[in-house]
Amino acid sequence: MYFLRPIRATEKAARYTRCVVGFSALVLSANAIAGEWTISPRVDVEQSFTDNVRSVSEGLEADIITSSSAGISVAGQGRRAQLNFNYSLSRDDFWDNSELNGLRQNLLGSGNVEAIEDLVFIDTRASISQQSLQRNGGTSASDRNIDSNDQSTVVNYSVTPNFGHRYGNWGESDLRYTFNETRFLDSDVGSAGAQPDTSRSHEIVTLLRSGPKFTSLSWQLLGSRTFTDNSSNRNLTELSGEYAWSRHITLLGRAGSEKIEGGGINSDDGAEFFWRGGARLTPGPRTSLRFEVGKRFNSTNYSADASYQIGARTALTTSYEESVQTDRQQLTNNLNNLVLNDQGVLVDPNTGAPGNLNSLDLDFLDRVNKNKTFSIALNGERGRNTFNIFSRVNLRTQEPEGTEDTVVTLGGSINRRIWPKMDGGISANLSVVTQAADGNEDYTLRTNAFLTYRIMQDFSGSLNYSFLRRDSDIDTQDVQENVVSVSLRKTF
Repeated sequence: MYFLRPIRATEKAARYTRCVVGFSALVLSANAIAGEWTISPRVDVEQSFTDNVRSVSEGLEADIITSSSAGISVAGQGRRAQLNFNYSLSRDDFWDNSELNGLRQNLLGSGNVEAIEDLVFIDTRASISQQSLQRNGGTSASDRNIDSNDQSTVVNYSVTPNFGHRYGNWGESDLRYTFNETRFLDSDVGSAGAQPDTSRSHEIVTLLRSGPKFTSLSWQLLGSRTFTDNSSNRNLTELSGEYAWSRHITLLGRAGSEKIEGGGINSDDGAEFFWRGGARLTPGPRTSLRFEVGKRFNSTNYSADASYQIGARTALTTSYEESVQTDRQQLTNNLNNLVLNDQGVLVDPNTGAPGNLNSLDLDFLDRVNKNKTFSIALNGERGRNTFNIFSRVNLRTQEPEGTEDTVVTLGGSINRRIWPKMDGGISANLSVVTQAADGNEDYTLRTNAFLTYRIMQDFSGSLNYSFLRRDSDIDTQDVQENVVSVSLRKTF
C-alpha cells in the first residue's frame, strides 16, 4: 500500500491507482484466474445543476458542475478466489466557482484467496471515500467537492492471512493475523483542517473449534491480542458453546476474560471476567430467534437477533448488539462485516443496504466508547421491483463520563424495471442526531429519484434528482439543496 504521507492531488491519484492494482493482484493469483470474472472499465460524464453550491444556510449560490470520471469494477469467483471491488477517480469542474475544482476518490472492495489449498487463506478489504468528521460539518445533496475544513479523504484497508488445520472429524484450528490501517488525508478542495492521526492495528487470533464428531454439543475456544499505535490494546480469552436441546431449541453460552488498556472502561485497566447465556429458537423453517444476556464491564449486556423469511426473496430481520470500541475500530468493523447480497453488491448485513462505510454520523472521537445498536430491515423482491426498508438506532456512551450520543435513522428504497431498457427508483433517508457535547439536535432528510435508459448494450444515460434538508437547533448549520443531473456512461 502507498499511503505514507500527505501528497498533492495528482500524485495522490496515482498512488491510489497503484493501491487498486495491488489489491487486485493480491487476489487474482495464478490459482485464482480460472473461473468466471466480470471486468468492466468505464467512463462517466455528468452535467448537474445545484441551487446551493457551497452548502450554506445563507447567501445561496447556484452553479453548473461538469463531473467526469474513470473507473473499473471487478467481480467474480475463481477456482480458489473471490473478488468484488469498484474504484473510480472523478474530476469536478464548477462553471462559476472554479476554486472548488478538484479530484475525488472512491473505492469499495473485498477479496479472498485460498493461497495453499485447505491451509492458507488471505482476506482483503479496502475503502476510500470523502467524509465529514463532524455531524454538522459540510454536506451536499450529491457526490461532489465542497469547501469545508472538516472534510477528510478516509482510507481504510485490512489484510488477513489465516492458517487453518483440521484434526480429522474431531476439530479444527485457525491462526489468524489482521493488519488494519486507517488514514485521514486532506481533501483536494477546501481549507485543510487538522486531520486525525493515522491508526494502525495488529490483531492475532488463535481459535480451536469442535468438528463434525460433536453432534449435539459444539464448542469454540478463542484467544486474541490486539495491538494499536495509540496504546489502546486489547486481550480477550473466550470459551463458547452450543447444545442442541431439541430440534427447535439450542442453548447458548460463553464466558471469558477481557482487558482493554488505556480505554477508561476500567479505572485500573485490569482484566475483567464476563459471561453470557441464552437460546436460539427455530420454530419453523422460515423463522429464527436468538437472545442472550450476561455481564460485561460492570453492566448487564444483551445480544439478540431474529429473522423471518416472508417469501423466497423477501425477509424481515432485526438485531440488537452491545460493544466496546473506538470510532476507528467502528470504521474497521463497518468494512470487515460487509457481505455480498444476491445481486453481488456489498451491503450491511443488518439492514441489507449499501453502507456509507466511513461515515460515523457523530463527531469523530479518538477514545473508547460503549455502543448499543438496534436495527430492523425488510428486504425483498417482487416481480420487477426490489425494495429495502430499514431503521437503525445507535447509542454511543463516552466513558468514563457516561455522556450519551444518539443517532436514529429511518430509510428505504424501491427500484423497478420499468421497461426492458429502462430502470427507475426512489430512495429516502431521515436521521435524527443528538450529541451530548452541545445538546443540540440535527434532522437530516435526503431523497433521490432516478431514471436510467440503456441506449446500447454498453452505453446508458441517466436523469437524477437529489434533495437535502438539514434542520439544526443552531440556525447557521441549516442546509437545503436541490440537484438535477444528467449523465452518460460507457463501459468497455
